[in-house]
Amino acid sequence: MKWFFLLLAIGLGWVVFTLRRKLRVARARMLLLEQERTALQEEKKIVFDFLHDLGEAFTEENIDRAQMLGVILRCARRVCDARGGAIYLWDAGRKKLKAEAVIGLFPPPFPVPEAVADKIATREEYLETMLKNEPVPANSTSVLAQVARERQPMLVEFAEGDERFPAFHEPSLCTHSYIAVPLHYRGDDLGVMALANREDGKSFELSDLEVTKTVADQASYSLHHAQIYSQLADKRKMDHDLKLAREIQRILLPAEAPRADHYEFAALNLPAQQVSGDYYDFIPVDENIWGVAIADVSGKGIPASLIMAMCRSVLRSKATGCHSPAKVLCEVNRLLYPDIQEDMFITMVYLVINTKTNELRVARAGHEAPMICTNNFESVELINPPGMALGIDSGSVFDELIQDAIIPMQPRDTVVIYTDGVNEAIDERGEEFGKEHLKEALRAAAPRGVDVLVKNIVERVERFSSGQAQNDDITLAAIQRKEV
Repeated sequence: MKWFFLLLAIGLGWVVFTLRRKLRVARARMLLLEQERTALQEEKKIVFDFLHDLGEAFTEENIDRAQMLGVILRCARRVCDARGGAIYLWDAGRKKLKAEAVIGLFPPPFPVPEAVADKIATREEYLETMLKNEPVPANSTSVLAQVARERQPMLVEFAEGDERFPAFHEPSLCTHSYIAVPLHYRGDDLGVMALANREDGKSFELSDLEVTKTVADQASYSLHHAQIYSQLADKRKMDHDLKLAREIQRILLPAEAPRADHYEFAALNLPAQQVSGDYYDFIPVDENIWGVAIADVSGKGIPASLIMAMCRSVLRSKATGCHSPAKVLCEVNRLLYPDIQEDMFITMVYLVINTKTNELRVARAGHEAPMICTNNFESVELINPPGMALGIDSGSVFDELIQDAIIPMQPRDTVVIYTDGVNEAIDERGEEFGKEHLKEALRAAAPRGVDVLVKNIVERVERFSSGQAQNDDITLAAIQRKEV
């Protein structure tokens, strides 16, 4: 019996011991699970904070790119417990990587003089400024450049002695462990994100690399679309500016053609872009005398439009009371020359018609020669006085070359001035409309008046082009002496 109770006591003791051991193991597991749950909750919080902050920085209406990069980098740093990080993006030519965001103590990927290293190690803002001002060449041997070039992520667990990382006397700038992941989205190479050194002194692990890659994927998506939205915003602003410039140009063009005894005037302007580099004008020179001008600025768009607005202002100020178009153009050239860039110039035809004496004076500053249809619409000739473009010469040569051509206007005589968008319009075979087609239009349509004439010329150019895109501004003006 004694043996029975002894064995029972031993058995019960073993059971109690086993239960206690299992209880300790269970408690340890519960503690571990609790720690893992806490860690997961922390990671979840980091991710949600990241997405929330990213959403704040990334909206279609307003994208704060610097804020967005900061959010991305802070998230990567927190989940990997890194001491420092940086985002480097490619420049336009993919020749250099430029630091767009820096956080914490991120070791420079290039050697730094010891005096500079001592300074940047004491203040993170000094380090950030230096990194942002020193781009990394595409052919650099650094891990940063290598990852950006090859678009392959890299984990360096132990960087001591690795020649790809520069050595520093200051310990805080030395690289011990390193992660670099490429930033790219749908074939668009953006740059690289890198993290350096864990806060606890340990090496980064594969799990850290995987998390960083996940953040980098989201970062690449955000950066790619931020660029698209930025381009859209720039386009909206440019469209707004073009709309304003187009409206200003519309105001500068004459609202209607002048009315004069025994004469008809007409003009038309079709820009190749939203803003034209062509210009025409009707100017009251004196009693019974009208000036008619047409001009073409080299180039297109807003710069050409601004130069043309300046040209209009100067021309109008000098035309009043002056019956010689050559003299007017000499003054216009003298005043415009200092303000026109070397790669720009203006061609212009300016004519003055006296509706009482029927005398036509024509001056040509390097522009297409006007055409005159005479002899009851049977003959078409060029009016081709000498001259050179405005803005090329300060005046010494310009003034010597330009001359007035004086022509008596007979009843039904018709004059057309135009820009090269008319005669240089091309068809699907690459052939130009040319002056012969223009002469044919002048003979055929002039008998029906100048309003019909300018519209007919444009219709002929459009038919000739056979749907080809208009590659230059089309502007023309016409004058016709009516029958007495």
